[in-house]
Amino acid sequence: MNKLKKSLALIATLAIASTAFVACGDDSSSTGDSSSKTDSSSKADDSSSKAEGSEIKFGDDGDVLSVLCWTADDIGKMIEFWDTNNAEQAGKVKYVNVGSKGQEAREGYVNYFNGDEDVDLFVVEADWILEYINNDTFSAPMSDLGFADSAFDDQYAYTKAVATDSNGVIKASSWQATPGAYVYNVDLAKEHLGVNTPEEMQEKVKDWDTFTATAKELAPKGIAMADTLGGMWQVWQYNRSQAWLDADNKLQVDEFCTEYANLAKEYYDNGYVTKEAQWTDGWATIGTQGKTMGYFFCTWCLGANAQLEKSKGDYTWNITAGPSSYAWGGSWLAVSPECDNGQLAHDFVEMFTVNPETMKEYALFKGEFVNNPTVMKEIVDEGSNKNDLLGGQDQFAVLYEAASKIDMDGKITAYDAQIKDAFNNSVDKLVKGEFADVDTMINEFKKECAKIEGISVE
Repeated sequence: MNKLKKSLALIATLAIASTAFVACGDDSSSTGDSSSKTDSSSKADDSSSKAEGSEIKFGDDGDVLSVLCWTADDIGKMIEFWDTNNAEQAGKVKYVNVGSKGQEAREGYVNYFNGDEDVDLFVVEADWILEYINNDTFSAPMSDLGFADSAFDDQYAYTKAVATDSNGVIKASSWQATPGAYVYNVDLAKEHLGVNTPEEMQEKVKDWDTFTATAKELAPKGIAMADTLGGMWQVWQYNRSQAWLDADNKLQVDEFCTEYANLAKEYYDNGYVTKEAQWTDGWATIGTQGKTMGYFFCTWCLGANAQLEKSKGDYTWNITAGPSSYAWGGSWLAVSPECDNGQLAHDFVEMFTVNPETMKEYALFKGEFVNNPTVMKEIVDEGSNKNDLLGGQDQFAVLYEAASKIDMDGKITAYDAQIKDAFNNSVDKLVKGEFADVDTMINEFKKECAKIEGISVE
């Protein structure tokens, strides 16, 4: 297949450092109840995804469709679904691993593109999508795959906004929306809180004051209310009202930062949250050991082979909304300007992000909250999803309400991954006693951000 030109990639590497635009982040037994298979070629309606007279601007000379990502958790299941429903194209989509987490991929893609490796589609996540979609060397418009802008009208509006570059061009498309909720241990809730239903549990976690009061009740019994500070952070940071940078790329530090730092310190010192770090083996096993009442999980933690499957142990788990609505991460498919499997790339993007019939089937196949509110409401209304990890409860019924409240308009920047890492590293040092107080922590956070090329710090 065609290769990205080394000289262009080097230029793009430099461009990434200065790109910043404030716009308008695990799977085995199926948690769904879908047994039907679909021939996507028979159900795909080209008129719904292609503008009249539009053309796919890439050739079809490549042997395979290479899809870059940092994990097979999503892409692996997508390829499995693709192969099952596209017999003639089975085996022609290849997952290419770049890094082991999103932040590594953010940096690793540049090196990958700078080499002579294949790339057709690649996955980007919310914290750094702008670096890539605002760089024409790395990403091509979705219209080059034959899609009209209207093809994405049925998606959640925020996913379309995030995927739109600074020139108003749609450069990526997401297969998922990522609302989150609070997943709790039914057995511990009944024994220690007298709770028997998700509705009763919601009354114990309905806002942060109530959540903290419940945490105080459980702490003497050796049970943390929250899984990790990383989990708490996902909920808290989503509800911030502004972006990390202003229109001039100047760091914005406000009461949100100090409030969260104080909350994190209170929870850590009093045992309201475990001392485990997110993404570690310990994070998964605290649930199996009954050491936490619950986890802050989003949609992609709840499907087949996801985090809940690793954490549930012998306990029963249910889901409820929690103290506030939030979203966590999210991933988009972008197309390389050097794609040489245009039709295959188009069909792959269409199956998972545009076609409502195949999206519905994939939602039930994987337990994925797909990027179409009409499809998700249809699933909820018909009661067709039963999650075995949640005792048969339909997680979509809870998450659908949260998804309707997702608003990322003006809240993301091209530097969010680096800024958030700096902030959370500083909070971690605070709770572990390395900083004397929150003011010291904030100052150190600012110093770390000042090292990030492309932003300014007062």
